[in-house]
Amino acid sequence: MKQFDGTVGNVSSAHEHRLYHRLQVTAHELRRIADQALRPCGLTTAQLAVLAVVDAQQPVRQGRVAEQLSLTEQALTAMVRRLDGQGHLRRLPDPDDGRSTLLELTSSGRSTLQTAGRRFDVVNAALDAALDGDELDGLAEHLDRMRDAVRALQLDER
Repeated sequence: MKQFDGTVGNVSSAHEHRLYHRLQVTAHELRRIADQALRPCGLTTAQLAVLAVVDAQQPVRQGRVAEQLSLTEQALTAMVRRLDGQGHLRRLPDPDDGRSTLLELTSSGRSTLQTAGRRFDVVNAALDAALDGDELDGLAEHLDRMRDAVRALQLDER
């Protein structure tokens, strides 16, 4: 893992472009409009992500969902409790590991996921309108590289 030393090696730097600030503002706006689009479904973007991951891999261990979404077990447990209470998820004991819980969608969860996906299309349409296909491909690749670079950091807490 890379050790962050605070130096900037490029003439055109992330600092100079205020990249962190731009990413934060953009992420905030995306979450705001996505949450607004999903509100009639009774979901947040984080809950939609949980349902989507469970749908793609069900039954799936709760810990695996937390890992894929970069959530703590505690944060995911609160969301799972709410989604279970709404009738969207079912929690099952893992027959291979008594300490783990498996998650699967209920028919209500599947229906809600489909409705939420249609409502979320407005967000994806805005991104499609802002960037062409090559730009979207490049942005996705750049965001993955940025995520990996940040994950690799070890900050000195002195």
